Amino acid sequence: MNKAEEYMNYASTLLQKVMSEEAENIEKAAVAVKNTMSSGGMLYTYGTGHSTMLCMEPFMRAGGFGACYPILDERLMCHTVKKPEDRFLEREVGVTAEIFKKYPLKKGDSMFIFCYGGKNATSIDACLLCKELGVTSMGISCVDQAVMVGSSHPSGLLVHEACDISLDTHGAVGDAAIDFGDFTFGPISTVIGAAIVQAVQCRAVELMLADGEKPEVLISANVPGGDEHNRPIIEKYRKIVPFA
Repeated sequence: MNKAEEYMNYASTLLQKVMSEEAENIEKAAVAVKNTMSSGGMLYTYGTGHSTMLCMEPFMRAGGFGACYPILDERLMCHTVKKPEDRFLEREVGVTAEIFKKYPLKKGDSMFIFCYGGKNATSIDACLLCKELGVTSMGISCVDQAVMVGSSHPSGLLVHEACDISLDTHGAVGDAAIDFGDFTFGPISTVIGAAIVQAVQCRAVELMLADGEKPEVLISANVPGGDEHNRPIIEKYRKIVPFA
């Protein structure tokens, strides 16, 4: 087996493990998202560094909810960091509170909080602020890594302890999954994180349909009728999400 095959097998096996061991928490998260959508709320996403890729995963996607708002701050994104010291902002308390003030978060909303290491102060702050605001927080992290490294938050809490619903990726400590002897290579967090997000949303849609509700779902703009279908949904949420 070559390393490409090994990576694919690792990801496939891990996906099955997550579905088996996180089934209860996936169901809880799906119910939370369903309740948010049913009540006219918003699904938010929040992360730093490479986790901001996952923030975009459910946003304005073909086969995704219209009511999704990624929380993005240039100081916390890999490609926009202007000062080297800003790479460590994710470890600082108070940054998230400053960012959240710019968003219309309200009771009944829900939020995916992505932090593979499960220790960063910004992510733990996000979980705690969500509790204050009545927003259901769904933390996606690698619990093994978080426990091994410990928290960078004054409370001593880790993401899986601070959030309302913990979704463990069960991935490799350090993220890189494939052993090359002197080092490991091949991060797994994005693959597993994206799969968890989509699994939760698929189940949420199923629950809505079971209750006789019609979810606002976008379709591909590259299929016949896509633009016409999406236009009223996008126009509705552009009033809230300025870059929709």
